[in-house]
Amino acid sequence: MHKVWVAGAMLAVSLGTAQAQTLDLHGIGVSRDVPCKGLDVIVTGNGNQFRLTGDCGLVEVNGSEQQVSFGKAAGLVVTGVKNRIEAERVTGLEVSGSEHQIDTEVRGNDQQPAQIAIYGEGNVLDLNLSGPVQIEVNGLNQQLTWSGDEPQIETTGVEHRITQD
Repeated sequence: MHKVWVAGAMLAVSLGTAQAQTLDLHGIGVSRDVPCKGLDVIVTGNGNQFRLTGDCGLVEVNGSEQQVSFGKAAGLVVTGVKNRIEAERVTGLEVSGSEHQIDTEVRGNDQQPAQIAIYGEGNVLDLNLSGPVQIEVNGLNQQLTWSGDEPQIETTGVEHRITQD
């Protein structure tokens, strides 16, 4: 019986370790500062305000009316409706859903151009581009304002506004 308890405890510890690789932040109306410590972050819920400190892995923001700010991240994925994201820098960006507002620098390098994919409707992105960047704009009524290095841009859909700042 003691061996079963030890095996169960070891399994619980190993599962806890595996889950510790991702920070899961969720709720409704939560306001909180959270250190990233290089981990991936998943934000879900409605009306939360999270300020992530330190460098992050992949940041995923789901739900609606989330306000998330952070420094540097390996990538950013935004889904849902009316999320507002302010970040210092990401190396890749994927946006789907509608009416998001995103303000960040997207940085590629000579080995790997940064990839940006925008889907959905009515998203507003203000991006500072550094290094090689490839952008794919899809959907309806996307608004992309960019500054910095000239990107490669492909579009499908209708009524997009793409301007250089």
